[in-house]
Amino acid sequence: MAATFQHKQYSPGEVIFRKGETGTFLYLVERGSVIIWVGDEADKKVIGEVETGGLFGEMAILDRQPRMANASAASETQLLEMPASVLRQAINRADPLVVQLINVLINNLRRSAKDSEPQV
Repeated sequence: MAATFQHKQYSPGEVIFRKGETGTFLYLVERGSVIIWVGDEADKKVIGEVETGGLFGEMAILDRQPRMANASAASETQLLEMPASVLRQAINRADPLVVQLINVLINNLRRSAKDSEPQV
């Protein structure tokens, strides 16, 4: 499975993905850190940070919904990118109860995030 990963370098502030995009990769932070944020470039609201050894970008792959936040490098960052198809293959081999639990958790997270968004 290691052969399916691609190393990718990001400079501080460089966008990795944007809210609304299709999830094409799961990311592992090999070195550096990534901020997860909402809003626009001028008025970022950071909702999380992923440091070395952490994973991110899985939700949009697992439930095939658009990305719900932006991600950008907080420092010089090296990521390992896993294609969505590899994660989906692993999930397809998992116990159906575990898959259902994952889906419930993702739905709850998306609902919670939507409820906390400012109303325009």
